[in-house]
Amino acid sequence: MKKGDYVETPRFLMVKIEKVFRKMKRATKEGYTEPTHYRNSDYHIRGKCLGENRMIFAAVKREL
Repeated sequence: MKKGDYVETPRFLMVKIEKVFRKMKRATKEGYTEPTHYRNSDYHIRGKCLGENRMIFAAVKREL
């Protein structure tokens, strides 16, 4: 997965990936805490609130 990809999530439907992280700790530190309930064996998708009705999304590589 890379920046600019679109993925379909159960909670937010189609979202654009703005960042890709290797570690959940780093994504959380940067504010990507909202779960999207995305089901994939390779990535988590998390949202970051920017204000009322505005979010951006990041992919986080799942750790084995």
